[in-house]
Amino acid sequence: RAAASGGGPPPPALQLDAAPSWDALQQTLDAQTPAEEVEIAKQVAAGRGPPTAAANLRLFDAPDGYEPRVTLYRDGSSWCPYCQKVWMQLEEKRIPYKVERINMRCYGDKPAWFQRETGGLLPVVRLDGELITDSVSIMFALERAFEDDAESLLPPGGLAEIRPLMNLESQHAGAWLGWLRAPPGGGGGAKANYERVLQQMDGALASTSGGFFLGSELSLVDLLFCSFLERAEASLLYYKGFRVRDASKYPNICAWFDAMESRPSFRASQSDYYTHAMDLPPQLGGCSAESGGEAQRALLDGGEWTLASLSQQPLQPLRDTDETAAKRRAARQLIGNHEKV
Repeated sequence: RAAASGGGPPPPALQLDAAPSWDALQQTLDAQTPAEEVEIAKQVAAGRGPPTAAANLRLFDAPDGYEPRVTLYRDGSSWCPYCQKVWMQLEEKRIPYKVERINMRCYGDKPAWFQRETGGLLPVVRLDGELITDSVSIMFALERAFEDDAESLLPPGGLAEIRPLMNLESQHAGAWLGWLRAPPGGGGGAKANYERVLQQMDGALASTSGGFFLGSELSLVDLLFCSFLERAEASLLYYKGFRVRDASKYPNICAWFDAMESRPSFRASQSDYYTHAMDLPPQLGGCSAESGGEAQRALLDGGEWTLASLSQQPLQPLRDTDETAAKRRAARQLIGNHEKV
């Protein structure tokens, strides 16, 4: 009142909000969006175009109006590692599918019917009307159901040929989670165990040529490994200061990451390191930070998000070389979620 009666400016809380409306922001974004991006968005809405987490329908080579045999029930935030494996398999095999999004337990409730009929765990696939749970069971069911319609991701020897690598993948999952959740100062043995498993994986990759676990072609084995390896690289860097993508120690694992990042299905489902570092604790019940990761945490928490850091080598591979395209995508995500902002 004193400021107002004295002729001065009103308090900050009373000043006119000059921020543009959400509609005005949308109009500005539309005006700056190239025709190519508009066309891609139309293709995605019609079930075509490149893979993207935003797609609710994927038709590939099927005609318009085709009713897919497969419905994938996956988490809405693309956090679930098990969903990622099945999602990538459908993309790689170009199997038409629909998407239904279900909350993970760590961030929302699930529909009663889903809880009752599936037990509540993700992913779930409805194939020809039948509900199938457990990611590995789903992946083998899809291989069987579409063996005449899509190229197999299994080697000629089938399950028997890849079982040793599947066992190695299980060892990696246990070793990673064992160290990630080990208390500070008590994780020495857990770290050594994880490094031992990484050496085994690097050796397995060294025995083939082409970057993937079975050679020059991506297989089901790579899909089984991808989710936890991606999350291990991000989470151990953040919480422990440890790099899985260390070319001096694990050159073949680094080459595998490079090979995976050449696949559009992996790039579409791949997340950033900060997201993984933040979304794993609610899923796992906590992650244990060690002093060795302080510098990396400072960078991933925002230190490398500044203009001054653009000339420096980032901790994680950049997904965008086009800065303006990245800004438009960020604006699109913000505007699309404005009711929750």
